[in-house]
Amino acid sequence: MNRIGQIISGLFVLFILTQCTSKSYLGRWVIWNKSDIEDHKKFQNYPFKASSNPFYFHDNVDFAFDTLLVSEKKNKKRPLSEILENSQTTAFLIIRNDTILYEKYLNGYDKHSINTSFSTAKSITSLLVGLAIDDGFIASENDPITNYLPELLQIDSSYAQVSISHLLDMRSGIQFKDHDLPWGDKPKAYYHPRLRERVLNLPLTAPPGENFQYNSYNPIVIGLIIESATGLSPAKYFEQKIWSKIGMEYDGSWSMDSEESKTIKMESGLNLRAIDFAKLGRLVLYNGQWNGQQIVSEQWFRNCFTISPEHKVARFGDEIYYKNFWWLYSKGQQHPYIVSAWGHLGQYLYIFPDKQLMIVRMGKKTGNIDSWGKVFKEIAGYN
Repeated sequence: MNRIGQIISGLFVLFILTQCTSKSYLGRWVIWNKSDIEDHKKFQNYPFKASSNPFYFHDNVDFAFDTLLVSEKKNKKRPLSEILENSQTTAFLIIRNDTILYEKYLNGYDKHSINTSFSTAKSITSLLVGLAIDDGFIASENDPITNYLPELLQIDSSYAQVSISHLLDMRSGIQFKDHDLPWGDKPKAYYHPRLRERVLNLPLTAPPGENFQYNSYNPIVIGLIIESATGLSPAKYFEQKIWSKIGMEYDGSWSMDSEESKTIKMESGLNLRAIDFAKLGRLVLYNGQWNGQQIVSEQWFRNCFTISPEHKVARFGDEIYYKNFWWLYSKGQQHPYIVSAWGHLGQYLYIFPDKQLMIVRMGKKTGNIDSWGKVFKEIAGYN
């Protein structure tokens, strides 16, 4: 290498080293590298306190679930307990009619352990939109997002055509380069320490409403809309309107991008214990009602779970639809038979409304499982 090449290489290495702090995007990408369920320890957060009057599910544990044969790979079946042990599962709950039928914590985790929700947080973010509509802060999910974030018009006048519903259905057309290299949007949406600045400077790369593209910027933008509409941090709004009203047993938090920016990571950063995550599932199962109090309007849940062919996402499965940040299973009917939230590394909330059944699975990895959805259906009695 000639002298000029050595100087250039040296300057490049020096640049990388100077950027490698947890306060910079590149530093996080290098130092933190792959995300994991301990990431709640890395980010600053908005904390939530446990309830002084916690709600407790009834217990009627059925150990027969340990030996229930469920599908692992290529239709080979093994006992549920073995699959959980060998798949890096950290928590697994089966709850029907407010009764815990099965509760297991594994691989170094227990009931008191915090798990990072990853993309299951997107589905919970949907509830905040419903609340903001209920409270009159947002007129409709069909509102243009520029009603709340007019600065986006300076990036592209076509933002006037993007609605809140387009964000919720992952059809916004906002740029999202879906890969893990440092110039991709997937790691930037997760690690960027100035997410507000990032999402308010993104171009549109497709007409709004035209294509489904799973895009982690969309819930971050939703968070900014909620902040603009309510005058509150979306985490504070969540705390006041949901967290404080459903009897959480433990403290929790919602991660933010940095202490300086304080933008809430709506796409992934809800951190809580599995049993408290099940309470969010219970709120959904009962269409927003909690022990006689309507927390989120039933109308919002009718909106979320009334589907049409345009919501189908065939590449994920013949029965899978996506609407309002929820994954929905339907056999072609207008209403789903499963409502679900999915997260990175196998964080799942599955709700079977007709059976009054919920399943929560959290884990360090997805594990060597062909389909957790299939496992959950088998547990619920689906063939």
